[in-house]
Parts: sequence; C-alpha cells; structure tokens
Amino acid sequence: MKEKTLNHLIFLKFKLFSAVVYSFGQGRNTKSLIERAIELKRIGNYDQVWCVFDRDDHGVGNFNAAIEIARKNNINVAYSIQAFEYWLILHFEDHQGGKMHRRDYNKKINSYTNPFGINFDGNGNKVITDELFELLDGVDEISQKPRIELAIKRAKRNYEKFDHRSPGTEESSSTVFRLMEEIQKYL
Repeated sequence: MKEKTLNHLIFLKFKLFSAVVYSFGQGRNTKSLIERAIELKRIGNYDQVWCVFDRDDHGVGNFNAAIEIARKNNINVAYSIQAFEYWLILHFEDHQGGKMHRRDYNKKINSYTNPFGINFDGNGNKVITDELFELLDGVDEISQKPRIELAIKRAKRNYEKFDHRSPGTEESSSTVFRLMEEIQKYL
C-alpha cells in the first residue's frame, strides 16, 4: 500500500464523537480507486463509503467514468480539480473558480500559512501538520467566521457554476465540501 497522502491524513485529524473514519491510500488512478472502494464496501460493514481524489493529469474521460461508476455503486466522491490543495486554498481565499494550475497551489497556500509560522510542503510529502490543521479548522481573522464554513460556502458556489455533464472539465472546483458537511454531523 502506498504511503498515506494529504487526502487521507487530514480526515483522520477530526475529533469525531459518533463516527469512525477508516482511511487508506491506494496510489491508483481514479477509476481503479473507485473499483477498490466498491470491493471494500462489499466486504466491509460501512454506513458510508467516500472516495477522495484529484483529477491531476488523469484524463477527463477516466475521471468522469470514475464518478459515474461511483454513483451507480452508491459510493460518495469528494474530488478536486486539479488537486486537493485547491480545497485548502478555499479556506483562506475567495477564489472564484476558473483555471489555477496546481503548480501554483503550494506558493498560494504558503502565502497564507507562512505568516503563522507554518510551511506547507506541497511539492514534497504534503503532510497536514497539527499546526496546519488547527489553522484550517480555526477562525478567519477578518470575517471572524470558521475557515471551514468559508471553504464550504466558496466551494459550493464554485460548484454550482457548472452543469456537471463533464465534471473533469470543471476547473477549479472541489466537492470536498460534501464530505466536510457529512463529517460536521459527527463533530
């Protein structure tokens, strides 16, 4: 099994009182990740199964097919286009969607985290440290609103701009807000 990545570790940091989250990394393309989730769902006893993935450089056709296979098999998806780091950016910035290449994500995230003495290594192991998690889970200094609330609102607004006929082309967007809304029910 591949080392756990950013997508997996952040969800384990939530202090859930009435749910248990199992997280695992597969290091696979989107379609094979969904197929693995279907297999795990079949052999496990889960109330919900979620797959978190990025489009990255995976083709639009493969990405869209994965979402359709998930839907047909009652697997929830939380995806980001181009990468999960876009979801992190929405905690700090009201990015209005539109193209933002993932090579720019690390610099953008660090422009917000470095003043707090936190560095995000988006070009390396992409670890969400406890300090970064606390910042993401904290309150925005200007609006005085929880950053997660802001990220959910921004992601929803950006998502609603698209028709969803071809999710793999909906850049920049993230449906991680759906998973976060679900997680918040158990906090």
